[in-house]
Amino acid sequence: MNTRLGRGRAFRLAVCLALVAALSGCMQLNLGLTVNADDTVDGQLLLTAEKSLLSQRKGGIPTAFAELRQNIPTLPAGTESRYEDSRFYGIQIAYREKPLAEFTSESVNLVRDGDLYRFTLPLDPKKYGGKVAEQDPRNQQAFMQLMSFEISVTFPGRVIDSNGTVNGRSVSWKVIANQPKPPELRAIAEAPPKPSASGAGAAAPAGEDSSFPWLPVAGGVLLLLLVAVVVVLLLRRRGPATAPPAATPATAPPAASPTTAPPADQPGPV
Repeated sequence: MNTRLGRGRAFRLAVCLALVAALSGCMQLNLGLTVNADDTVDGQLLLTAEKSLLSQRKGGIPTAFAELRQNIPTLPAGTESRYEDSRFYGIQIAYREKPLAEFTSESVNLVRDGDLYRFTLPLDPKKYGGKVAEQDPRNQQAFMQLMSFEISVTFPGRVIDSNGTVNGRSVSWKVIANQPKPPELRAIAEAPPKPSASGAGAAAPAGEDSSFPWLPVAGGVLLLLLVAVVVVLLLRRRGPATAPPAATPATAPPAASPTTAPPADQPGPV
């Protein structure tokens, strides 16, 4: 009797594992990120599964994918849209100048630690396959084993440590389905120095109202200087004022001639 029960459990486990393989064998997570020097992130994340396998589930491809996605830990939030081609169906999440602080999800962890950037992506089976684990906890290990990952992260500084392939300032990983996986994907890179606080203080001293209208005041001062220069130039062109002609001194009237005395031998008038 016990033998039959053991065989029944083994059969159910084999069925569950086959179901996990059918659902996740072609599930892929592709991620490409670029870390900017201002601590923002650009890139995209693509989570897909094969349409041929999803179509075998009840409810259609979108419903089957939505159920499958519940086994994936939380992804960094971004602009999400549907992705579909001839083979795969899934979601695409775009990141555009996304603050670095928003990349601390259960699946992706990208932080700045002083003058270093630290990137980790855990491949812990306990974080994946949550729904399939409700049937049997051992299914989580199978779910993770059958997933594939293709990751690339580009940093603004030099990569100083990683367990991926380094190419300049980029690190990449390619984890194939149904192959052993490391506990996590990790990388450490240099971060550029943050802007100096002294530079901002020189432009706007502490305690000073940053809304002061510096531009109009500077324009007014410049206009006054231009007016002063024009006035000076005009005065120089006119030259010194012409002095009026000096007054000609009046000619003194001739002095009256004294009466000529008659000669002594001539009598004067009687």
